[in-house]
Amino acid sequence: MKLAKVKVEYSCGTTITDRVTLDPETGQVHLPPRLQTLLQAMDATECSPSFVLEHDGATLSVSEDSSGLRKIGKPSGRKSGFEQLLNPTKDQRQQNARFLHTLSAASVGGLVGYVHAASKLDFTTGAGTAILAVIAILLWYVGFIGMKGE
Repeated sequence: MKLAKVKVEYSCGTTITDRVTLDPETGQVHLPPRLQTLLQAMDATECSPSFVLEHDGATLSVSEDSSGLRKIGKPSGRKSGFEQLLNPTKDQRQQNARFLHTLSAASVGGLVGYVHAASKLDFTTGAGTAILAVIAILLWYVGFIGMKGE
């Protein structure tokens, strides 16, 4: 049994986010009693919700079978390393953005150290300083864009 995060969205705008237990072998989803009570109450007044589960970086649809058990479909397969690199999860994007912000701060530190270590301020020092400043700004901006939520 593993804990997984589910999101239940109704057409009226109500969104319920909760944790459930998942049996990875069978794909069966076990809802906590509070979520079952909420879903029963909403079923009386609303149409069927969108019910999704996040597991191993994948978002899977949860369906109810004829016996009333909720199950997930098996994912289409694990992504290869290259596909994971091109399509990171939200958490991975945020960590990458933090790393870029750290590199940006290091560029600013390098810029200050470079200027202070220069014996004279000539064209080479000015060009190196400008390059480090541009790198720091670009890394900060790309990190800022990567921090955006979904």
